[in-house]
Amino acid sequence: MVKEIVGKSSLATTSKITIGLPDGTKAYLFQKAACGKTAGAIMKGSFEADRALFAFVPTRVPRPIASGAYVNVPNTHFYLSDFVKMRDNTLPCPSSWAAAVSDLYLNSMGRSPTGKFGFPTTTHLADVPVDNTWNASWESFWTQQMKSLFNQEERFNGHDDEVSVLRATYLEKVVPRYLRPLEVDGRSISPCLIHSDLWPGNIKPRADTDELCMFDACAYWGHNEADLAICRNPRYKLGYPFIYEYQKRVPVSEPEADFDARNAVYAIKYHVLLSAMHRNKIFRDVLIAELQSLVDRLDDGTESGHDQPSRL
Repeated sequence: MVKEIVGKSSLATTSKITIGLPDGTKAYLFQKAACGKTAGAIMKGSFEADRALFAFVPTRVPRPIASGAYVNVPNTHFYLSDFVKMRDNTLPCPSSWAAAVSDLYLNSMGRSPTGKFGFPTTTHLADVPVDNTWNASWESFWTQQMKSLFNQEERFNGHDDEVSVLRATYLEKVVPRYLRPLEVDGRSISPCLIHSDLWPGNIKPRADTDELCMFDACAYWGHNEADLAICRNPRYKLGYPFIYEYQKRVPVSEPEADFDARNAVYAIKYHVLLSAMHRNKIFRDVLIAELQSLVDRLDDGTESGHDQPSRL
């Protein structure tokens, strides 16, 4: 067996493992390992999330194999999957991205094991845990998940009066205004499995076929449009063309006129996350600006229905 380190960060070390098999061939495995009191939960969440995706789009996810703890290395945990060689530093084309993402949603639509929104395991965005407690209401689920993330952002960065006021308005007024209509007046949402962290570093082309491969998921059963929020943030260089290609494959949820506002509501999750992860005033200032934009939109009665998101 040969083990080669292929990546290292403050959170984990990734390795390629080459194993010689009895028939003379070789197997190639990918291992992610981390130590610390939360490492076990993070590795288990990664394994369970990728395993859930693999069940619906097996050609687009490296096969998850196991998660566990080292026997001889204290407090160190790992996640093991097939090793798939991919091309780095390549932004996927919008149509390929939309095809991969919509395959996951369409194949899993309506197949939540409980019929509810959530996930059976705690998952993590980087080292930030996500509240995946099952909930029959999408509005309630999103509110509980965002409350948890806001709480962690405050724990990392300290209390801020402006964030506190905007957070309350977001949870108590903005979310009900734009998510509640999805589930009233005869409308409903069928939960589908979503990746939840589709920045370009987690969806790359295979080196041999160019088919896009998704990995490092923070999966849960939710509203499919929530995953499109990543396209709104200029940081990730995706933008409206990716949403447009996706909407060719999956219809916009009703009320359609609210799509842009919903996209902005969902995008707040990643601004909260970035502020919590980086603990830098720049990211908190962006969070404040994006929250204020949504509140202003609510206050002035601005309607959605634009041909494309207004703040890409």
